[in-house]
Amino acid sequence: MPQLDFATALAPPLVTPRLPERFDKTLSCATIPFVRSADFEKRASGRTLLIVEDDTDIREALAGLLEMEGFHVIGCPNGREGLDWLRKSPKPDLILLDLMMPVMDGWQFRVVQKDDPELAIIPVIAVSADSTAKAAAIDAEAYLKKPVDYDTLVETIDRLLVESEHRALQARLAQTDRLTSLGTLAVGVAHEINNPLAYVLLNLGYLTEELPRLLANPESSKSREALVALEHARDGAERIRNTVRSLRTFSRPENESRTPLQLAKLLDSTLPMVANEIHHRARLVKDYGQVPDVVANEARLGQVFLNLLINAVQALPEDRSDQNRIHLVVRSSSPDRVVVEVHDNGMGIPSQVRGRIFEPFFTTKPVGIGTGLGLTICHGIVASLGGTLSFESEVGKGTVFRVELPAVARTAADVHRAASGAPTKRAKPPGRGRILVVDDEPIVCFSLERLLSNEGDVVALTSARQALTSIERGARFDVILCDLMMPEMDGPILYDELCKVAPGQAECMLFVTGGAFTPRAREFLERVSNTRIEKPFDVGALVELVRARVGESLRIE
Repeated sequence: MPQLDFATALAPPLVTPRLPERFDKTLSCATIPFVRSADFEKRASGRTLLIVEDDTDIREALAGLLEMEGFHVIGCPNGREGLDWLRKSPKPDLILLDLMMPVMDGWQFRVVQKDDPELAIIPVIAVSADSTAKAAAIDAEAYLKKPVDYDTLVETIDRLLVESEHRALQARLAQTDRLTSLGTLAVGVAHEINNPLAYVLLNLGYLTEELPRLLANPESSKSREALVALEHARDGAERIRNTVRSLRTFSRPENESRTPLQLAKLLDSTLPMVANEIHHRARLVKDYGQVPDVVANEARLGQVFLNLLINAVQALPEDRSDQNRIHLVVRSSSPDRVVVEVHDNGMGIPSQVRGRIFEPFFTTKPVGIGTGLGLTICHGIVASLGGTLSFESEVGKGTVFRVELPAVARTAADVHRAASGAPTKRAKPPGRGRILVVDDEPIVCFSLERLLSNEGDVVALTSARQALTSIERGARFDVILCDLMMPEMDGPILYDELCKVAPGQAECMLFVTGGAFTPRAREFLERVSNTRIEKPFDVGALVELVRARVGESLRIE
């Protein structure tokens, strides 16, 4: 059997044998004693190597052997063509660089490569027949002198890929720590915004209702201008409320509880997080069909949608915003399965990297943009919900990511409501109930008192202990609107005390949450079935809820 002297094959061009006559790739690989690390085969699979070598025989010999190892190999005959390829193609995992070449040699190539932040991070193995100190001093991750032993080359490639993975892992862990800190900060900031925003919205809602009755001439131009200004102020506050609510959804501490979710509503609550990027780069099209709910954790499924939306935005060229489009689709794929699709008409995903899209730490984004974990995490979240995450892509035309999830079985009443297209409106109860508001923030407390005064007789207290004392002395309420987190005595303690002295009053409690949950508060909310309301308030929904509860209480009496 003929033997391949690979050291001779990689010798300087003057002594290179005529490889086409004696180079049989299959026989050569069968007779070379390879040394591999345990995970080399998995590590090599799908990885891209760029060989910059002016000798065609050596370049093709290397490409043939390395492709049989599982690598995807690109060859360029000089440094200039190598740089041109790097600038217009997905970045390779490693560069094998000859130093002595025409047009642009290896030293010139390295100077340009290191000046480009996106290219500088690609590890380089320099190869040369030059035995001078200049060659050995080349600024590269490894230097091999021709003639090169193939085993040594493979071991060097393996070592550099392992080192690259370790560096990437350390960078991702550092970024994860920063994101964790940012999430904690976001929760605190959202909570601090919630209280003042809550009473801004409450008072704007109150003024919107009362101002027309107070104006001497509501139809005058000045009156109309005042009402329009008020409406604009309320719209602005509502936008802040939606953004804060979205921020809380994605930054709250991990909680694995699952509840029925409306996909369209969850998508719409996610959009404010990327609204600015979409607004400046693309046109958003929504195509929401009527579908059943899905059972999922709101934060985790919202994380999936947020990641897919960010990917869609980043896939779009910045210089064609008038043509860019992101299309959101919600539909049923079968009676018991629902689908959310995120379409973009961006550049598409190259075929050579599609098999690695869900691979941990793999990313085609520039340094500092992608972590390589987003789609991996999304895939795991969707799979844990009994669903699938898949994609279709065509280079130059765009990509669609598809989330398919099991649907909640719908009752006949659900189907009737969906067909009617409108929720049932509640009539205002004929009598007046009694409403207790408990909130340690005085302005929130008294804003709620003013807003709800049309729904019943309102008692507003800034202390849960005062509320307990009042009820212990015989006071009774149809609705108790209670803040969850308060100093001295909080909502959970008040609930537990009322369960002892007036169980019926504990059942009347509606808990108001601002987002900064302690572990004990989260455990409490999972334990009790009482309705909870999030700050900042949706004023209309709050009034309807209190009105309905008062009406139910009066009918029971």
